[in-house]
Amino acid sequence: MSTAPYLTLISELLPVQRRDFYMADAGLLNPNNSNPVLDGEWLSLNTAGKLIRGTGTLATRSWQLFAERGRYDTQAIGKAPLLFIGQYEAECSIVNLANLDIGIELVVGDVDVGGVNKKGLLKLPASAAAYWVVGTVTKMPGGGKVRYLTTGYKIVVPA
Repeated sequence: MSTAPYLTLISELLPVQRRDFYMADAGLLNPNNSNPVLDGEWLSLNTAGKLIRGTGTLATRSWQLFAERGRYDTQAIGKAPLLFIGQYEAECSIVNLANLDIGIELVVGDVDVGGVNKKGLLKLPASAAAYWVVGTVTKMPGGGKVRYLTTGYKIVVPA
């Protein structure tokens, strides 16, 4: 696995509202889990209002996790904070850098981080029928990271 932090905020956190939700599987907050959630990973709410790994599809809007792996407070209560309301600019290394450039729209999908599947950022597929666009690339800083501005709108391509 690459080293933490996986998420670095560029803009101020003050205009962004964080919100805590219970995890559907609180074991994912344990850093010793075989596939724990990481800061900057994208999570969705299931029908019970609990957090699961995001899919990025039209049916499941995703938000970014804002807690470092292994925090005792999140493990103790089984809740995790999301960057829930408000626009922000950030850099993240949970990303598939293939075909990314400034201005490219980003969606949530499967990203390999050290041989483990995570939910991260990737280019909006050309054949996408329906996706939530979660951001737009603003800079390619190198070092396995992408800088982006969050958006949060649906894109539906007519069949």
